[in-house]
Amino acid sequence: MTVRALPRWRFRHLRTRLAVQYGVLFAASLLVVAIVGQLVIWGQARDAVRAELRTSGSVYDRIWAMRAHALMDSASVLTRDFGFRSAVASGDRPTIESALASLRTRADVPQAFFVDLQGQVFGTGSGDVRRAIASVPTTLARGRTEAVIATRTGAFRLIVAPVLAPNEIGWVTFALPLDRAEMAALQHLSAIPLAATILTRDAKGSWHGVSSDVAGSRALDAFVATAIGGRSEPAFLALRDGDALALAKPLLGPAGKPSAVLLLSYPWAAAMAAYRTMEVGIALAGVMGLLLVLLGSRRLANGIARPIAALDAAARALEEGTRTELLVESDDEVGRLAQSFNRMSAGIVEREHRITHLAFHDTLTSLPNRTYFCQQLESELQRSLKRGQRTTLLCLDLDGFKGINDSLGHPIGDALLRQMGDILSRIASDAVVARLGGDEFAIILADHDDVDRPRALAQAILDEMRSPLLVDGHQIATGASIGIAISPNDGADSDALLKNADLALYRAKQDGRGVFRFFEPALDAAARKRRALELDLREAIQSGQFRLNFQPIFDLKRDRIGGFEALLRWEHPTRGNVPPIEFISVAEETGLIIAIGDWVMQEACRQATAWPAHVRVAVNVSPLQFRNSGFPSVIFQALSHSGLSPDRLEIEITESVFLDGETTVVTLLHKLRAMGVRIALDDFGTGYSSLSYLRSFPFDKIKIDKSFVDAVAEDRSAAAIVRAIVDLATALHMETTAEGVEDRDQLSELRGQGCSSIQGYLFSRPIEGNMVAAMIGSAMSAAA
Repeated sequence: MTVRALPRWRFRHLRTRLAVQYGVLFAASLLVVAIVGQLVIWGQARDAVRAELRTSGSVYDRIWAMRAHALMDSASVLTRDFGFRSAVASGDRPTIESALASLRTRADVPQAFFVDLQGQVFGTGSGDVRRAIASVPTTLARGRTEAVIATRTGAFRLIVAPVLAPNEIGWVTFALPLDRAEMAALQHLSAIPLAATILTRDAKGSWHGVSSDVAGSRALDAFVATAIGGRSEPAFLALRDGDALALAKPLLGPAGKPSAVLLLSYPWAAAMAAYRTMEVGIALAGVMGLLLVLLGSRRLANGIARPIAALDAAARALEEGTRTELLVESDDEVGRLAQSFNRMSAGIVEREHRITHLAFHDTLTSLPNRTYFCQQLESELQRSLKRGQRTTLLCLDLDGFKGINDSLGHPIGDALLRQMGDILSRIASDAVVARLGGDEFAIILADHDDVDRPRALAQAILDEMRSPLLVDGHQIATGASIGIAISPNDGADSDALLKNADLALYRAKQDGRGVFRFFEPALDAAARKRRALELDLREAIQSGQFRLNFQPIFDLKRDRIGGFEALLRWEHPTRGNVPPIEFISVAEETGLIIAIGDWVMQEACRQATAWPAHVRVAVNVSPLQFRNSGFPSVIFQALSHSGLSPDRLEIEITESVFLDGETTVVTLLHKLRAMGVRIALDDFGTGYSSLSYLRSFPFDKIKIDKSFVDAVAEDRSAAAIVRAIVDLATALHMETTAEGVEDRDQLSELRGQGCSSIQGYLFSRPIEGNMVAAMIGSAMSAAA
């Protein structure tokens, strides 16, 4: 997906840009001031409305308390009247209703009732109210004399006065409607035009206005829920007529829970109306200031832009190839800029030559770089094809250059590369010598009458490299490997010829380094086969084509199976069973061995958890995998995920892991030993300094190479070597395992010499993982 940059304003004249920029900066500053002023105005209006809402709520509470007290006094006159109590006691309904009618007139209330102990209601009024108040006196909490109820016809505030004779024999109840008239009276008490509304709950539990002036909504329900929860504070609420600051006051019902809510609100538009004049004034002042800034910046920009316009014209002329000198008229920044321009125009030609050289030459060796090399190779190939001639390409790199860099440092490595460039330029003075990158060089050799010239040139280079080179006081013994490809047979274009020369170089390195090799078609076929195998390996890792076989290790001292060595097998869908000897080297060269080795470690530990506690699992570790910095973490995760005890895991390494430095390897081995993992030295006796390794690190086991075991029963010298290895291991408190035991004579000799365990076809070939348990069981039964 292509991401397009935001469009930028483009100006043909600097003065216009300066004026616009100054105007934009002033407008931005004015906008910030306006925003801050608006926030201040907004805050003041909000605080004023909040304070008025709180005050109105408090006033409402005080007025209702006074009204409730007056009504209680009026009711008390009736409840203490002897005649009324007698009428109540005798059930004289006409007398009770007459007294209630007189009470309504005196107290100026629309509805008054008497409720007896059986819940019977006396008096005239709304049927909804009569039904609703029948149970109110008995549900009121002790000490409460008032409550709010909600009916289909609206919300009502109740005042309840007991009739005592001397015990309670009923209750006189006033019902005051919380209607528009009551709300209007409350609104007149506020200094600002507040809107007062009674909210009740419908059958679904949602709150809405009694008089339909406030519609139900989720926001309203949440707002009321907050107030009921004890956090009744003024806040913004979206109402039908727009946003408003509102305050909700819960009105408790007979059971102590809110039956209705008083909502006080003030439209935010009305709150901000008083500040409109101030906002308009700020806007007009900003517009006038912006006009003044634009006029002033235009005038200033004209004075700055004139000399810069002259510089622009001179630069355009220089772009077209005309050398131009500017007249310096001042000592300020513009004058100094003109002087710099004059110096720049004088140096442009020189810099162009230098840039051209850098673009096509290596900065370290001054040899042609890859870009120049590719151009020259393509040009030479086209010329030679037209004339029916040959072009020879030699690719070479230094042997062991990475080790030189790591041991002596990059400055010495760079000096070596420079000296190598000088040597090649001297030997191949009639050819194009280029550095392609790193320690890789290439030589383009044009057609010569001498057909042996490529071979002679390659041999001359190798002869020169046989003697150590003196580089900055260091004697460096190095060599080179060379690959040679000749057009048109080995490639008619530069890409093909370079690829085939690289393949020949790769073959030279495989054949021992320090040699040259010509390209052969078989090399290309081998490279394709290797590439296909690499792709199949990657697919095998992804799709799980690997499995493990296990070869038992028989403990001679205890006459039982002491462990199994995990052996990797690859079952390809079309290739079939691919032997490890075919793919392990490719996996190591490509680095895929690390991922494969991680899987082997995890799978071996997982399967070993099902074996008896005395049976270990041995896993061979590639040197590349061992040198990976994350190798200890792989071991730890395999043990953690499987639950295998660390002392049941045995890591097998070869002496080749010590080639990159003994100190680092020994440190890592001690780290693994600290985890409890056992370490075995595999193929012992085939290296060149095994004894020094045994002195550096106390291995748990030495595995005697098959080359000694094969002749141990017939060859006395082989038997003596095996005996020496066993005696050495015993002295160093190490176990020994003889590999490749195939007949009973070998077994008898090894047992007699005190070898700890054996491994080989005599006891068993490698078996599938699902057969391990059966083998262990049969071996234990035979031993028993």
